[in-house]
Amino acid sequence: MEKGISFRRESFRMIFYITVLVVSLFILNFIFGWSSQESIPVFLQPFSNVILFVNPFLPYVQAVLVLALGYLAVNTLSDMTYAYMRRFTDHPTAMTVKTIVKISGFAVLLSSMASLFNVSSAAALTIGSFGGLVVGFATQTILTHVVAGVFLLIYRPYTFGDVVTVAGQTGVVKNFRIMHLVLESLDGTTEILIPSGTVVTQIIQKKKPPQQIKPIKSLLEMENPPKKLKSGSYVTFAGRLLEYESRKPIPNAIVRIMESDVGKDDLIGSAVTDSEGRFTFTWRAKKMDAHDNTVEVYAKFEGNEDYQQSRSQQYIIEIEET
Repeated sequence: MEKGISFRRESFRMIFYITVLVVSLFILNFIFGWSSQESIPVFLQPFSNVILFVNPFLPYVQAVLVLALGYLAVNTLSDMTYAYMRRFTDHPTAMTVKTIVKISGFAVLLSSMASLFNVSSAAALTIGSFGGLVVGFATQTILTHVVAGVFLLIYRPYTFGDVVTVAGQTGVVKNFRIMHLVLESLDGTTEILIPSGTVVTQIIQKKKPPQQIKPIKSLLEMENPPKKLKSGSYVTFAGRLLEYESRKPIPNAIVRIMESDVGKDDLIGSAVTDSEGRFTFTWRAKKMDAHDNTVEVYAKFEGNEDYQQSRSQQYIIEIEET
């Protein structure tokens, strides 16, 4: 939220500086832009001496105004760019783009000032081109990585968790940045940063996940319920249903809460897993057997064509009479 507010504030400030600059240049040119007594409008004739005195210096006044407000506008634009970039990238990358914008802005400001002194358009263009050339050479490597990073963010030849080999480095994809691809070594001890420009020009080897033969082995986990409950009180049984190897959640599966008894199992209730594989079921505690004040509870998944059946650990709950 703070970044969004900063971006809006800098935007309003940028608009303010540009508006003040345009209005000021217009007013100065309208009042002091007359080079002869005859061309001065009637309502300005009383000030003709001042106007004719200031007129030769008008380009210098305008240049100072453009330099001052232009400098503020370029700084504001670079701050605005930084605030926007921080929405989706890290601080070093945002600072790099901010610096590029600032240098480019000053190059444009330089060429604009040249035009105020009646420099030919070709000369002004040359000044601007020279500034652009300086920016290009100074930031050639950085811009290469930035453009490559944007391409990789759009194309996404890999995703989080993929095991890839790039430029001789193998690791798990941990993060995407505009300037770098971040890998984590397979042993988890090293973080590897590969420049985006290098990633684009290198062969990327992506390890395929092992194919699992269906039905896949499942794992049913249930959280520890209370060891004692008063009869009539409520308790929520919760847990997760996962793939055994990958630990991926299994959604939309029916999990039954069972009570184990000698020679048979009784159904207490059932629940359906959500997108994270979680299930919850609330039960009103009661004795399941008139001669036994304990219940042996566990969760059970019957399995289907995609997943094997599984059951959780069994828990013993003592039911106390109220």
